[in-house]
Amino acid sequence: MKYLYMRASTSETKQSLQRQEKFGRDNNIPENNWFKEYASGAKDNRVELNRLLSIVKEKDEIYCVDPSRLTRSLKYLLYLVDYAKEKKIKLVLGEFVLDCSGELSVFTQGQLMMLGLINEMQRLMIVEAVKEGLASSREKGIIGGRPPTTPDNIPESFYRYYPMYKNNQISKVEFSRISGISRSSIYKYLRIIEKKRK
Repeated sequence: MKYLYMRASTSETKQSLQRQEKFGRDNNIPENNWFKEYASGAKDNRVELNRLLSIVKEKDEIYCVDPSRLTRSLKYLLYLVDYAKEKKIKLVLGEFVLDCSGELSVFTQGQLMMLGLINEMQRLMIVEAVKEGLASSREKGIIGGRPPTTPDNIPESFYRYYPMYKNNQISKVEFSRISGISRSSIYKYLRIIEKKRK
């Protein structure tokens, strides 16, 4: 069975998944086997990725347009490779194919580690650039950072499943899973909504 994992760091309105979706279509992966989410590649506890990893079986294949979409952490990449070896599955990361159903050569594992290191370095450089930009803005008297969360900028997927939660049809954990929103964000959004309605 083939599966596609797609990830972007920012919201659907700011970052398109079209290139990743095309990769899935080009590799004939049915859309009901697509897993997508908006989360940092540095996080190793992602709802949709965890859901995908929990269902793969021996000889299954996980496709990702490039290694950075799967993770930007070298440590977590090595964990995923060990997981793939244990499950005997194939990872197709763009042009890089890692067939973990058999023995991996030292050269292949070395290449993957280099890719993982490059992706982690890119993430650290982005973080550093953002910090420098914020510091520069503060020096100029400009207040930067993320705008406060209000009922108007809570994601649409929260409101889609909120009635089910209010009617006790789903728990907070299930709410998080089906909406693709982290548990901590679910709690925060619930506090904001409930406060507004009091």
